[in-house]
Amino acid sequence: METPFVTIGILLIFAGVIILLISAIQGTDIKSGGGAVIFIGPIPIALGTDKKWALTALITGIIIYLLFIIYRNKIY
Repeated sequence: METPFVTIGILLIFAGVIILLISAIQGTDIKSGGGAVIFIGPIPIALGTDKKWALTALITGIIIYLLFIIYRNKIY
């Protein structure tokens, strides 16, 4: 049984690859950076290459946590 989150995740990956390909064809400079979220229990811990990426990762982690809570409550 496939959840809509799997489909959304796959579509976001493809959209990112397409954006990178278009940027490479146009010769646009791409700034590199990134972040990650680690969940320890219900607490998201954000890591990033700078403050902007860490904040983005933290907000994303909080949104994922809230979606998990909402989705979990619909099941039970």
